[in-house]
Amino acid sequence: MYLRSLRCVGCSKVEFRDDSFSCKKYLRVLELKESSVQKLPDSICQLRHLGYLKISEFTGLVTLPESFGLLKNLFHIDLSGCSRLASLPESFGDLIYLSHVNLSRCHGLAELPEPLQKLGKLVHLDLSFWSCFEGMGKGLGGLTNLEHLNLSSPCCNLAQHPSHLQGLKDGLRKLINLRYLNFSACLNPIFYYQHLQEDHLKCLEECVSGLSSLEHLDLSHHTFLFGLPASLGELNKLKTLNLTGCIRLKKVGEMKSVKFINLRKCRGLESCQIVVHIVDDDDVYSSSNIVQLEEVNCQELQISCLEKVKSKEESERIKLVEKQKLQKLKLSWTLDSVGRVEDSALLRELVPTPNLQYLEVNGYTGTCLPEYLSELTSLQELKLVRCKQLNSLPDVLQKLTSLKDLCIFYCPELEKWCQVDENKKMLAHIPNKNYEEPASTSRQDIVEDETSGNEVEAV
Repeated sequence: MYLRSLRCVGCSKVEFRDDSFSCKKYLRVLELKESSVQKLPDSICQLRHLGYLKISEFTGLVTLPESFGLLKNLFHIDLSGCSRLASLPESFGDLIYLSHVNLSRCHGLAELPEPLQKLGKLVHLDLSFWSCFEGMGKGLGGLTNLEHLNLSSPCCNLAQHPSHLQGLKDGLRKLINLRYLNFSACLNPIFYYQHLQEDHLKCLEECVSGLSSLEHLDLSHHTFLFGLPASLGELNKLKTLNLTGCIRLKKVGEMKSVKFINLRKCRGLESCQIVVHIVDDDDVYSSSNIVQLEEVNCQELQISCLEKVKSKEESERIKLVEKQKLQKLKLSWTLDSVGRVEDSALLRELVPTPNLQYLEVNGYTGTCLPEYLSELTSLQELKLVRCKQLNSLPDVLQKLTSLKDLCIFYCPELEKWCQVDENKKMLAHIPNKNYEEPASTSRQDIVEDETSGNEVEAV
């Protein structure tokens, strides 16, 4: 029986001899961790069947054997934490089946190694905590099959090397197959020295726009990021967006394709728009992404496609009533859609904070509004759009003495109710009432807009 797999963690006391691997020629998997040796024995290059190699935290390792390219079957190599590794041998470029390379925390490498640029089948590349971006653009540009790239938390100051940054942008544009990009904290040095927020947006846009295959984007811990470029919404395959720790981020606009967005510790957030999706369509137990609003507390919040919420419990979890900063709330259902939860039952669970000043309900199919309206004592404007079955307003509306504006558009039954003399008296305390269709909206616009489910603003 031949040994196929060998794992050794804590190799600091292991003595590597020249023939250490001579009798292990049938190894498929080799994992070695934590050592201070400066070189590996040449006999490691005799492991011609080796497919997976991990040599991590070898803090004294300076180089790899010159004949390293003999490991022709190698498809995965992890050299993470080899902080003194100064170069890769020329033969490294002969590893034509290599698809996964991890060079995280390899601070000693002076630039993207040239042998690495020859690996045309490379799919996964981890350069997190990288120390130098010199030549990065040219190097990345040749790796056109790359699908996963980690450039998070660089150790160098890109702001002091603008040519390196431009090269990085140029290289990223060529990665047309890239599906995952970890950019966490990557541009912090740039944003620190660029005082104009418009420059921040332009820089980020130049890095990620055009990545049409991108599905997962990590922008977490960009502590000087104030906004997101509009072009993010044009990445139609983007499913996951991580914005954790973007403490100065003020606004997150609508991104229709994004199913999962992480907004933890975005304490400066003022405005957020979210389109409800089922996180995993193939998992019957998967929740909708509305639960991700549990940790969001901003002044303006817009939630659309509410018909995709899977249960009342999901809407309870976001605890709108506890979001003390919330002043403006828009709740929208897609027209003529069939929801998993009855609209009226869902709206009853979405109880806002009493501090709310503006409430809009769009596409709601219920016949009445919830009684909690009486608790919204700070409400100044109530807007109801395309609530086609809504046929009355609750008596409690008379208690809302702060209410100044009532707008009702495309709610035929409710508009009739508002014209009854008795009901006019009930609404007499509201100074501004508008029951008309917006004058600037043509019938064709209305038909198109009803199809898309988008909002029509009052004029």
